[in-house]
Amino acid sequence: MPKGIKGFKKDHKHSQATKDKISKALSKKVEFNCDMCGKLSHEPPSHYKKKKRHFCCMNCYSAFRKTKLPKEEQHAFGSGFSEEERERRRKCRSITNKAIQRNKLLREPCEVCGVVNSEAHHDDYTKPLSVRWLCFKHHREHHKIYENKELLTQ
Repeated sequence: MPKGIKGFKKDHKHSQATKDKISKALSKKVEFNCDMCGKLSHEPPSHYKKKKRHFCCMNCYSAFRKTKLPKEEQHAFGSGFSEEERERRRKCRSITNKAIQRNKLLREPCEVCGVVNSEAHHDDYTKPLSVRWLCFKHHREHHKIYENKELLTQ
């Protein structure tokens, strides 16, 4: 390889100091207590940062999901709505989308900020053509506020 160009060189040997640095970097672990059983465990920092909860093994994770995971966080329950409610919402969105495709319902700008690319929001899922137009950002904010109010009233 020409002089001055960095890169891998054939038959290159790392010094012992470099090997020690690499070994130390690869062996770093974050210690934590399992959220289910409390057992001390460890994993690489990159794995630890990605997770909200931490478990020592798959059995603890499985037991936690079955016994302690809040219903709102379990994907199988569809955000806690009954099957009838989910079906009602699905049909309502389908009717709205077909009305938009057939130009019976015209997409309007966001009612908060005026962005042209907006989404339909239903305050009442029994009225599929009665919608409010909100951009992605304001639609998500509206649902966060709405969900928090629902939690406070329960």
